[in-house]
Amino acid sequence: MTQPQEITALKKLVRATNFLATSQIYLKQNVLFKRELKHEDIKPRLLGHWGTCPGINFVYANVNRLIVNHNRSFVYLVGPGHGFPAVQANLFVEGSLSHYYPDVIPYNEDGITDICQKFSAAYGYPSHANPEAPGQILEGGELGYSLSVAWGAVLDNPDLIAACLVGDGEAETGPLAASWYANRLVDPVNNGAVLPIVHINGYKISGPTRMGRMSHEELDLEFRGLGYHPIIVDDELEEDVYVQMANAMDLSYEMINDIQTRARAGEDICKPRWPVILMRTAKGWTGTAEFGGKKLEGNCDSHQVIVNKCATDKGHLDALNTWLDSYKFHELYEMNEAGELIFDKDIQSLIPRKDLCCGRQHLSYGGEVVRSLAKPDLEKLGYGAETPRGTRGESMYKMGEWMRDAFKLNRDQRNLRIFCPDETYSNQLQAVFEETSRGWTWPIESWDNDMTRDGRVVELLSENLLFGMMHGYTVTGRHAMFPTYEAFSQVVSSMADQYCKYVYASQGVHFRKPVPACNVVLSSLLERQDHNGYSHQNPSFLGAMLEKHPHIISAYLPADGNSTLVYTEKAYEGRDKLNIIVAGKKELPQWLTLDEARKQADDGVMVWDFASDDNPDVVLAACGDYVTQEAMAALVLIREMLPRVRIRFVSVTELTSSGLGSLDFQSKPWLMDEVFTADKGVVFNYHGYPNTIKKLVFDYKGNSRFRIKGYEEEGSTTTPFDMGVRNGTSRYHLVIDMAYKLFQQGVIDETQHVAITTDMLKRLVDHGNYIKENGVDPKEIENWVWTR
Repeated sequence: MTQPQEITALKKLVRATNFLATSQIYLKQNVLFKRELKHEDIKPRLLGHWGTCPGINFVYANVNRLIVNHNRSFVYLVGPGHGFPAVQANLFVEGSLSHYYPDVIPYNEDGITDICQKFSAAYGYPSHANPEAPGQILEGGELGYSLSVAWGAVLDNPDLIAACLVGDGEAETGPLAASWYANRLVDPVNNGAVLPIVHINGYKISGPTRMGRMSHEELDLEFRGLGYHPIIVDDELEEDVYVQMANAMDLSYEMINDIQTRARAGEDICKPRWPVILMRTAKGWTGTAEFGGKKLEGNCDSHQVIVNKCATDKGHLDALNTWLDSYKFHELYEMNEAGELIFDKDIQSLIPRKDLCCGRQHLSYGGEVVRSLAKPDLEKLGYGAETPRGTRGESMYKMGEWMRDAFKLNRDQRNLRIFCPDETYSNQLQAVFEETSRGWTWPIESWDNDMTRDGRVVELLSENLLFGMMHGYTVTGRHAMFPTYEAFSQVVSSMADQYCKYVYASQGVHFRKPVPACNVVLSSLLERQDHNGYSHQNPSFLGAMLEKHPHIISAYLPADGNSTLVYTEKAYEGRDKLNIIVAGKKELPQWLTLDEARKQADDGVMVWDFASDDNPDVVLAACGDYVTQEAMAALVLIREMLPRVRIRFVSVTELTSSGLGSLDFQSKPWLMDEVFTADKGVVFNYHGYPNTIKKLVFDYKGNSRFRIKGYEEEGSTTTPFDMGVRNGTSRYHLVIDMAYKLFQQGVIDETQHVAITTDMLKRLVDHGNYIKENGVDPKEIENWVWTR
């Protein structure tokens, strides 16, 4: 039962943080409002989002009350992260800012002056939730990701509750809408709980929200249909909204505790009905209600900075004076002899003990709790040295075996998961089901395969939900893989971008240590989407991510199974990164021993001596497994036709925004010359869009020698080989390009050049006729075998 003194304390804390949030938006001096404001007290540039701040403060205070009453670990995620002044205000009051920034933000008037002057200022504090702020585990600048990240954070953290504030505007986004379905995936035995709190303040930046115009009955029906137990809090009801909210938080905690207690006692909890609080409070609550004939409180016009001419207009300044005075902040604190703030005892009663403050929640600093994975034995998994080159095998299946063994070796640690939106079986990772299963908390039928309540494979057909869960899982110190169809990875491109920004910004923060990498695996590659057709052919994610910082992004394109194993191991060793592994799931030739694959992974690029000649006349390069097969087939063809021509084969298996593997040709240009020669023509067969490679070699002085092949946005339902034909990456096209380079350099004469080109073009025509008549590629294509 909520006590009157608790309600008094909640109101005082929210008054204090509302005042501090407002001060950050407006004030550069007189930050404690010791006298009436003057124009010179106002910042010259007013930025920020006031409208959502009161709701953030209201929820923060109520989360603190639960922490104090139950000594339970909470992490507080703020979906409307653009209300950062509210987050910053609470971090100041609880002492987290002065703990992590004692010299910059002391717990006194100077500290408040600092956060006010620097909020949304050049080289100051960002306007959105950010990793520089204690306790934050996601960037707050893009809406829609909070709830999925919260679900990921509580996995394998059984004592953690993630209180997640969801804005009603944010709730309209696709990623957030899909995040409600995670209740099917998170069992209450070994995982924590998410307490979603939907803030229905009714408005976005310039118009109403969907939920804002829904009745209580409609909201109740919607969330019951999603599988939750909705609890409505509304400031227009007769009962004090503070009492309503405290009771709702208590009921939610009791429900969470009951579900977990029964499940952990052995009861099979099917369809657990987790609570969700639907909280209606006015946008811009407690601010200036009306001004200049406009309704502000409870309207979209309170979204950003209201009364925004305080530095020059007396009417605006008077309104701000009245607003700040309404909080009576001077009644809420005293100063001791040392000048430190001492908040009212009621406010102090809601400040958790230091280690449980939201800003000091140790799980929000994943680098402090991360444990390295025990790694599988590659010698037992890989294709052995006795395996003849060209023997066919499957890269993704090998990765599945690595993951199976990793799950087994790390079984007790419970720090590894797969988040797979496009079906584990389809991606040829089914070996993992020899050790674990798919997690599912809703009904499991007798004919369902590989499904249990607590499986470590999280599978649901939403890229957004599962990438967000991986984000939450890794930044809290655990390891994960996100395998998805290559064509649909672009769905999470923006989410991946926000993750990269979070990681990059974290690296400059002294209290954040490196967290495990996010590992994205692209399968069902475009070259073998011949059966699904044009809609499934899209390598855009690679190009988009290769625009990011090179020490954050690495794209691995292993050429075979052993290379895939080596790069899988390397990816899991990474910290503060997003790794992309591009691997096919069909049978392809195996080229390298494990030792050779390890050597190549050191540099990301290697001359394949077994396929190369000394002092070459032309260079043939490949990046990607299917295109490597075609390049090697072209090598065989051209040697048959021109046995005296000398060829070097270069395999590239790693890309960053700096270039190809470790070839930092901007500072060490001779590295590129050593690999690709200083003056010979280069034909480069690439898995994705040619422009990706063109941009990477643009600054290299020898880039004009490169003929870069790749996906040219041509495709349909066809045969596997015809996909390469349509995009100019087939062996026949590569032979034509090499012949042209050799002719340009005077290695062969015009007669030879014309004869080879004519031969290849005829083969292309013959191939087209054959597949139209027979529906499959010719046997010499389908059963091609490497010979040297």
